[in-house]
Parts: sequence; structure tokens; C-alpha cells
Amino acid sequence: MKKIIYGVVLLMIMFMPCFLSAGEIKEDSLVKLMVLSGLNKQVTVLQEMIMTGMERERQQQELPIPDEIFKEMQESVKSSFRAAEILSITATEIKKNISESEAKELLAWYESDTGKRIKKAEEDASTPAAYQEMIKEARSLFADAKLVQYARIIDNLANVTEMAFQLQLNTGIAVLTAISMVTKPDQKVNMEAYKAQIAMQGKHLKTDIAKLVTLSFLYSYKSIDTDSLEKYIAFLENPTTRKFNVNVMNGMKYALNQSIDKMSDSLVVMIKNSSDKANKKL
Repeated sequence: MKKIIYGVVLLMIMFMPCFLSAGEIKEDSLVKLMVLSGLNKQVTVLQEMIMTGMERERQQQELPIPDEIFKEMQESVKSSFRAAEILSITATEIKKNISESEAKELLAWYESDTGKRIKKAEEDASTPAAYQEMIKEARSLFADAKLVQYARIIDNLANVTEMAFQLQLNTGIAVLTAISMVTKPDQKVNMEAYKAQIAMQGKHLKTDIAKLVTLSFLYSYKSIDTDSLEKYIAFLENPTTRKFNVNVMNGMKYALNQSIDKMSDSLVVMIKNSSDKANKKL
């Protein structure tokens, strides 16, 4: 679970600076915005996160899933959680609500010296090697009260902890749905029960995510001057940035729900085909 949380948090750290009408947004501005915001990078690793979660659940619970069936489950995830489709849905949400002038306003930050410097610091902190370093430096980093204050303000404004938690929630639902459909094919999947199950662990999970997010920010910004951090906070407080943030979250939520539905439909077909094959052998 800790590794999954770590992976999710790193994704959100890469994404968070960008969560953020005078004419419809131009295609090149939209493409650039999605790249510089880190959205593309985040979505491309969703498949791996879900498959890793399924493998871990299979091993920890010692589930009797044959390798052949498990490979088909993985293929179902690959076909259902296609990065291009998820990004397309999210891009549509952005296009509907973000104008070209607003896109230019956001891009002005990403392409500024301060924006680039902060983005690089965040990306440098989003690696396994950096994770090991920040764990070693955790005590000294948390001792800097002013930096801790900045880190928490940025987290609250960018909703990184909340977004990481929601991503973890969707990943968990996808994993539990896939495992349940294969191990209990005769039972209807109860999505609400899964959500309730995950929600029971939610408070502790969210606390763990928040601590790791804060630590990651402390490590990222330890060499960033106060003036730059103040400018960054002002950017995150900007209504356009908040508007972008909301629309990205809405688009991602809708896209992920569609992907989970596609995976469920795919698994239904897989289970039926597997059952038909077994009956023919009898």
C-alpha cells in the first residue's frame, strides 16, 4: 500500500502545478497546456498503477487466479484504460470551459523563469532516488516551520492531497472490481460496497498521503527562494488556475468512470468465454 501511495503522490506532484472565456482555446495551446501541466505524464502510467495493484492484491490474498486468466485481466485493463482516450475526454472538458486568453494566462506562468524553476524542482523530486533522499532528510525538512507553512498552503490551493486520494480511490475500485469479477463470477459487483470499504480506510490513507505530499514539497522547494514561492502561491490563488483545476478533475473523473465500466464489460465477456471453454471440455 505504501508503494502505491508513493506512486500516486509522485504523479500528483508532477501534475499539481497545473491544476488549475475570450474565444475557444486553440489546439496548439491546449496541447502545450496538457504537456506542461504534467497531465499527459500522469495519465500514461495509470495502466501500470492498476496492474501493479492487481498483482499485489493477488499475491497478498493468495487468490487462485490462473496465469492465463490473469494475463487476460491485464489485457482488459490495457484496453479499457487507454491514455489517449482518457486524455481526449479530459481535453474536451478543458476545451468547453477554458478560453484561449485563459490558456495564455496559464502558459505564461509555465513558461516563465520562476514557473520553469519550480516545475524542474518538482520533477527532480519525483523520482525513486529523490524519494530515498527526502526520507533521510525528513526530520530536518519538517523542522523548517516557514517552509512547512508554504508547503501546506500550496497543497491546499492545488488540492494535491485530495486529488491523489481520489486517484487512489479510483485505482482501488478498478482493482477490486477486476478481482471480484474473476474470483466470484456468479456474484454481482457491488461498487458502493467497494467505495464504502475504501472509505473506511480513507481517513488514515488521506493522512499518509498528506504527510508524503508535504514532505515532497519540502524537498522540492528547499532551494527555492521565498519570493518565488510567494509568486507561485499567487498563481495558484488565481481564479483561472482554480478553474483549470476543477475542469481537469471533472474530466479525469468522468474518463476514469468510463474506463472502469469498459473494464467491467470486458471482464464479463472474458468470464463467459472462459466458462464456455470449460464446459466444452466436460
